[in-house]
Amino acid sequence: MATSLLTQNNLVYKDIRTSSALTTSFVVSDIMNIQGANQVQLLVSFVKGDSTGCRLKIEYSVDQVTWYQESMYNEIPLSNEITHNAITRKVEESGNYVLSIPVSSSYMRVWAQAINSGNNTSLSIRATAASI
Repeated sequence: MATSLLTQNNLVYKDIRTSSALTTSFVVSDIMNIQGANQVQLLVSFVKGDSTGCRLKIEYSVDQVTWYQESMYNEIPLSNEITHNAITRKVEESGNYVLSIPVSSSYMRVWAQAINSGNNTSLSIRATAASI
C-alpha cells in the first residue's frame, strides 16, 4: 500500500505577498522560515494588466542578515571554469504558476517587479515548504 510523503505535520503554508499591484521597482515579500524543509513551492498568481510581465528574484539566508540571490550558469564550459550569474525569473502572461524549488537554507524571500508598467497588475505569492 502506498503512503503519502507529505502530511500536515511537515507541510507549511505562508502568504508571503498578498495580492497587490506591482511597481517598476523591486519590492520584497515577507520572509518565510524554511528551516527543516528541502522543497519549496511558490504558488504565484499574476495579472498582467498594462505590463509586459513581471520579474521575481529569489533570495536565501541562514541568519536573515546576509542574503544570497539565486544564481545559475547558462553555458557549456570549455574549460574548468563556469561563470555563475544572479538570475531573475520572468512571467509574461496572466495566470497561476507553481515554481518548485529544492532548498537547503533557513529563510527565503522573493522580490517582485513589473517589467514596464504597474498599471492594473496584481501579484500574490503563497509559499509552501515541506520535507519530502
